[in-house]
Amino acid sequence: MPRIACLLVPDLPVAAACRADPDLAARPLALSEGGGPHAPIVAAAAAARARGVRAGHTVAQARAIAADLVVRPRDEAAERSAVRALVDVAASLASRIEAAADGAVFLDAAGAAHLVPSEAGLATALVARAARVGLAARAAVGGSMTVARLAALHGGEVVPAGTELGFLAPLPLARLAPPSEIAATLERWGIRRLGDLARLPVAEVATRLGPAGAALVRAARGEDERPLAPEALGGPLEEAIGLEHALDALEPLLFVLRGLVERAVARIGLEGIGVARLGLALGLDDRSRDERTVPLAAPTRDVKTLLTCLRVALEARPPRAAVERVALAAVPERVRAAQLGLFSPAGPSPERLATTLARLAALCGPERVGAPAVLDSHRPGAAAVAPFTLGAAPEPPPLTGCRLVVRALRPPRPVEVFADRGRPDFVRGEGLGGRVVGAAGPWRVVGEWWSDGAFARDYYDLELSDGGIYRCYRDDGRWFVDGVYD
Repeated sequence: MPRIACLLVPDLPVAAACRADPDLAARPLALSEGGGPHAPIVAAAAAARARGVRAGHTVAQARAIAADLVVRPRDEAAERSAVRALVDVAASLASRIEAAADGAVFLDAAGAAHLVPSEAGLATALVARAARVGLAARAAVGGSMTVARLAALHGGEVVPAGTELGFLAPLPLARLAPPSEIAATLERWGIRRLGDLARLPVAEVATRLGPAGAALVRAARGEDERPLAPEALGGPLEEAIGLEHALDALEPLLFVLRGLVERAVARIGLEGIGVARLGLALGLDDRSRDERTVPLAAPTRDVKTLLTCLRVALEARPPRAAVERVALAAVPERVRAAQLGLFSPAGPSPERLATTLARLAALCGPERVGAPAVLDSHRPGAAAVAPFTLGAAPEPPPLTGCRLVVRALRPPRPVEVFADRGRPDFVRGEGLGGRVVGAAGPWRVVGEWWSDGAFARDYYDLELSDGGIYRCYRDDGRWFVDGVYD
C-alpha cells in the first residue's frame, strides 16, 4: 500500500504575505480582494480573527471591528512563489511530487526512505526545511492523499497503515468542506462526523446527493479519487511580488530585490546548488514590461554578489517607468568546487568574479568584456570578444627548439619609413628608430576581397640599429609597426 506525505501551510494567503514582508507576522493582518473600503476580506491572520475579523467582511466593516487592523491587497504572485517553495522543499527529499490547487503538496514517502530514518523523521524534516524558506508548515503521512491532508490539517502526525478509519472517524464533517446544500442535508440526517458518513452506502448517497455526495463518502473512508500524479520538476526558480505602491527610485527597488534574492537563495540552498543566471521581469505602471537577463561568471549562493550584479544591471539601464510588480527567476546549477593546495594560499573566490565582470561591463560596455575569441578571417590580428566562462585553462603545447615571441602592439603604431631602391632603409617612430641592418620580406597578405573590408598588406621583419626587431607592414602607402620580437 502506498504511503503519501502531505505538506501544507494553514492560511496560505496570510503566510505568503508574511513571507514577503516579515514585519507583518506579529500584526493583525487582513487580506482584501482589491482596494477600497468595500473590497471583501478574503483571509485574516490569527491576531485579526481574535479581534473578530472574518473572511467576507468588507474592509470598512473590518476596520470598524479592529481599529489597529492592517489591510493589504491579496498578492497571488507571492502565493504562487510560496507554493513553489513548498514544492522545492518536497523535491529536496523525494522525486514524485504533486502540488494541489489549494497549495497542498503531496509526495511519495517511500521515495525518501533512504534519506530519513522513519516517516516521523520525514515529517519533521519537511517542517524544518519549510521553515528555512520562510513558511510555517505542517506535515503528515498516511495511506492516501486524503488521509495525509486531513492529518496535516489536524496538526500533523503519522497515521500508521491500517488505522486510517479509526483516525478519521472522530473528525468533524467540516474538515471535508462539503457544499452548503449537502452539508445542510447531512445535518438533517444527523451526520456530523466522518465516521458517521463513512458508514453510509456509497450507492444510496449517490442516488440522493449525486456524485459530490458519493465523493464525500469515499473521502470519509480515506479513499482517493485518483492516484498521485507526479509533476515534472526542474527549471528556473521564480520569486514574485506585487508592490503596494509603484517605485521610481533604485534604492527602494533594491530593498525589494534583496528579499526576493534571499528567498530564492534559501530555496536553491535546499539542494546545495547555486544560481547560474538571473532573470528579472519588472511590471511598469505604463502597462509595459521590462525584462532582462543577468549572467553570472560562476554559480553562487552569495546574496551580496547577486545584489551587486542586479544593481549594476539596473544602473546601466534603468526602468523607463515606475515599477509595480517584480519577478525574479534564478537558474540553478551546481556550485563549482575549488581545489586548494596544501602549501599555496587560497585564491579569490570564483563567486566574486561575477561581481567584477558586472562592474567592468557597466564601465566599459558589455560588448568589451569577455574572453578573446578567434574569428574565421585571414586578417592579421582579427579577434572578437566572447562571453567569459569559468573553466580549466587548456594545456599549452610542448616547446620544441627555440622560438621567437612576438609582442603584438594594439593598435598598430604608425611609423615613417625611408626606402632605398624600394627597400626599407631607415625607420622612425614613437619609441623606436634607427637604420635597417637586416630585413626579410615582403610577404603579401590579401583577404576579404568580396566585402567592403578588403585589405592588401606587405609585411616585413626589420632589424634596426637600436637593437630591436620589429614586424612592420605597408597598407595603402602608409607604414605601421604591429609587433616586436622579444
